[in-house]
Amino acid sequence: MRVSVIEVKRKRVEAIVNERYMVDGHDIAHDRKRALAAAVAAGGEPSAEFTAAAAVEGVTPQALAQTILAKPDELMTKENKRRSMVVRTRAAKTVAELQAIQAEADAAAAPAPTSRIFLQEGP
Repeated sequence: MRVSVIEVKRKRVEAIVNERYMVDGHDIAHDRKRALAAAVAAGGEPSAEFTAAAAVEGVTPQALAQTILAKPDELMTKENKRRSMVVRTRAAKTVAELQAIQAEADAAAAPAPTSRIFLQEGP
């Protein structure tokens, strides 16, 4: 039985894409906050934790809900990106196409540069 190089590479790239765009705890917390905000914006009673979050921000729960809902849905954006890369991976015909997708996924995993301000000690 012959092993196809492109099929091995395809499986590896799909696994990398799934790893890079995996949902983490921050994503889950953000999604929950959006769900609570949607309920409050629809006239629902804010939960104690949502009311506490509004107090931290110094606004009403309704104002906090509007602020949260005005921001893009990052979890959906992240999932759409992951899914589009999986579809592209499965449709790729060459190793070069797969390498380009992998490079894109690897770039997404690169840590954001840290400001030098935070690296300095003292005033």
